Amino acid sequence: MQRTLRLPAGEFLYRDTGTPDRPTVLALHGMGRDGSDWDVTAQALAPQFRLVALDLRGHGQSVRTEQYSLEAMRDDVAAFVDALQLNDFVLLGFSLGGVVAYLYAQAHPARVRQLVTVDTPLPTTWEQPAPPAEAPEGVRHDWNATMQLFPELHATNARWWNDLAQIGCPALLLRGGETSWMPQERIEDTARQLPDARVVEIPGGGHPLHRTQFAAFTSHLTRFLRGEE
Repeated sequence: MQRTLRLPAGEFLYRDTGTPDRPTVLALHGMGRDGSDWDVTAQALAPQFRLVALDLRGHGQSVRTEQYSLEAMRDDVAAFVDALQLNDFVLLGFSLGGVVAYLYAQAHPARVRQLVTVDTPLPTTWEQPAPPAEAPEGVRHDWNATMQLFPELHATNARWWNDLAQIGCPALLLRGGETSWMPQERIEDTARQLPDARVVEIPGGGHPLHRTQFAAFTSHLTRFLRGEE
């Protein structure tokens, strides 16, 4: 079910699948995607889990803003969590959404039961071609978000790295291995800063492994959520 909610930054759209009395998974999508990226995952987790998928600012049908930053997106998530009165929930994030998940979990550790990220390290300084100044044809999200977030996603923020130690919940960091363009060693570095984390590689998954290797992804995810992995 799609719903809208007014937060301090504006109107946000989210998808709510499952029944409210089941454990909640809050899922955050990657750059250029929206909450629909988790629709198939939501169906796979039902009926044992409720999945709530937020369109991040500048994406999907959520508000477009003049300024974008990772911490602003973190604060959007915090406002969203408060509005829905979520407590003791699972936080799941892919790529951009994974970074926002790290930032939220370190700022609000008591709210997060488990953390799962998909092929996502915390940002560090590394080289990647900058995006073009003009949005390529077919882009549906606010290209200003890509332009403004790119520098933050490719720079080391010492405070963010230090604050990973605040995330005390169990964490599962899935990675796509050599077929991913994401620096895989940085995912290992991220896990080492977390008090209770493990890294699992899904061979051939590439970056969007929750789509390319869906069966393996959901198998690891559900076992982790049930405390079996």
